Amino acid sequence: MNLIMRSLFLCFAVCSCAAWAQGPAQADAKGCVESKVVTRMPGCFIMRCDHKDFSAAEMPRTKVEKGHQVEGEFASTAYRCPSTKSPLELGRNTEAALKNAGFNILYTDVYSGGARFWMTAQKGSQWVKLYVVSDNYELTTVKEKQMEQVMTANADGWAQQINQSGRVSVYGINFDTGKSTIRPDSEPALNELVKLLQANASWAMVVAGHTDNVGTQAINLPLSRARAQSVIAWLSGHGVDGARLVPAGFGDARPVAENTNEEGRQKNRRVDLVKVY
Repeated sequence: MNLIMRSLFLCFAVCSCAAWAQGPAQADAKGCVESKVVTRMPGCFIMRCDHKDFSAAEMPRTKVEKGHQVEGEFASTAYRCPSTKSPLELGRNTEAALKNAGFNILYTDVYSGGARFWMTAQKGSQWVKLYVVSDNYELTTVKEKQMEQVMTANADGWAQQINQSGRVSVYGINFDTGKSTIRPDSEPALNELVKLLQANASWAMVVAGHTDNVGTQAINLPLSRARAQSVIAWLSGHGVDGARLVPAGFGDARPVAENTNEEGRQKNRRVDLVKVY
């Protein structure tokens, strides 16, 4: 065998052995596709995946931070890689790819000499979390956005809840601050209440007012009852028999959410309908 042929044969043998040593990547799990944010490490395959139009994931910004949730378009992709790939190699390669794409690496944590690797990164509204152990890694991404409201509270929906649980919380009935005066923007919700009560003429209901914890109970308790009475008066003036409705007020004594932020306080400011019979 001449020198050229021997060289070609040796090259082919070495290349073939290297390819065999790594082995072909296994097929990705059915229905899974590559992450939109960062491509996989060569030779790895997708074991499982998950995608939701709107969900949440914890995205810690420091090593010790817990509970920082980001909401939006969610995706999780879990990969398995050749056994020759260490967690540190997989982690550092993903970190470098994200840096090159303009991401800010918020924190990394290498555990037990490189046996595990954690990382969180952010670029604008796009968040990425990486966890690597052994030859597996999971990439979680969240594209931060507000939830699109697609469900509308209406008479049919309220009737279903009352039939199931005997009560429903009604939102959208708004009052002037510190008063029982109903604001004009409450009419859509009130009109739906008229439909509900006219369609279920045999129902007798308690109309219960609730407030947040801004102000004292001495103020909130009578205010919540006065607001319930205002709702009954409005309904009575629009074709509902007021004798079927009993006012009640609980002030801030029965919250359904924390009063520590505006979102929670909005949930607590509500009118409940409770079926008597």
